[in-house]
Amino acid sequence: MKEKPSVSANDGENKESITLIWFDPNIGSRENTEITKQQLHSINDYVIFHIDLERCIKFIQTTNKEKIFLITSGSKASQILPRICSFHQIDSIFIFCMKKERYEYLLNEYCNIIGIYINLDDLCKSIKEQTDLVNKQIQTFSFFDQHEKSIKDLSKESAQFLWFQVFNYVIFRLPRDQQAKEQMIQMCKEYYRGNTKEMKLIQEFEQNYRAEDAIRWYSKQSFVYKLINKALRTEDVDLLYKFRFFIGDLSGSLQCQHEKIVKSEEKILNVYRGVILDREEFDKLKENQEKLISTNGYLSTSRDRSLALSFALKPTKRIDVISALFHIRCHIKQI
Repeated sequence: MKEKPSVSANDGENKESITLIWFDPNIGSRENTEITKQQLHSINDYVIFHIDLERCIKFIQTTNKEKIFLITSGSKASQILPRICSFHQIDSIFIFCMKKERYEYLLNEYCNIIGIYINLDDLCKSIKEQTDLVNKQIQTFSFFDQHEKSIKDLSKESAQFLWFQVFNYVIFRLPRDQQAKEQMIQMCKEYYRGNTKEMKLIQEFEQNYRAEDAIRWYSKQSFVYKLINKALRTEDVDLLYKFRFFIGDLSGSLQCQHEKIVKSEEKILNVYRGVILDREEFDKLKENQEKLISTNGYLSTSRDRSLALSFALKPTKRIDVISALFHIRCHIKQI
């Protein structure tokens, strides 16, 4: 049987931040395989099925711009997990099998196993919850190689530190005409072809979007949120240019909010952000205390401390993560 990876983009490139991999030599022989593919595809657009162990491991090794969610059976876990558990790309592991109690020992051996599932609906629900959680965190606090990390130390990377600021300045001044909108929508339709959920959102955007809606569209983690965040984090200028129509509107809306705050009688602005960090991310932040840190992206915050704290304290089965609450204090006349 030949392996048939399932991806959505014509060129096979993942434009989002998560790659979902299912490793199981028997996946093609199951009667409900197509239903499974459709369910997973609706959760995360980029889904790959592997039936060959070596090819699967090689694929994981060469994936360095995305977080990987791995699904495998209990019987195959002993083959693949010891060989990939130390890979930084592996974010979450899901075990799908019919005899849960037989493989519960794996939970004590691998800290990034989210759970063991005997029901497909329960598996998909867990993947959806973890996907939503990671997508909320990844846009700012993700660490890759020296040229692809979102948090940057100015003392070491002065040029990199200014990248997002310069980009934002330029993109805001590019024309945001109907042609720019059509180019963006056409690209999104081509990429998400076959993904019913995202295609409905794209159609809604095409018919109803207004410039004043930019912050709302970004905040609800739609296709624009996922694609723009990945492009910003990896500094994909070509993709960002295709989104110039929306990014320009988003920057304009944020500028309007900024002007309202400056004109207010407030002197100090306190905002909060609750996150769940990997140990590596947490250690990196500790190393950067009292240094300037830049983010390649838009940082979502709240004035409500308790709301932000609720995000940081969201239940997770991972034991290798740390809840953190960021308190950002701004002198309004200086921003």
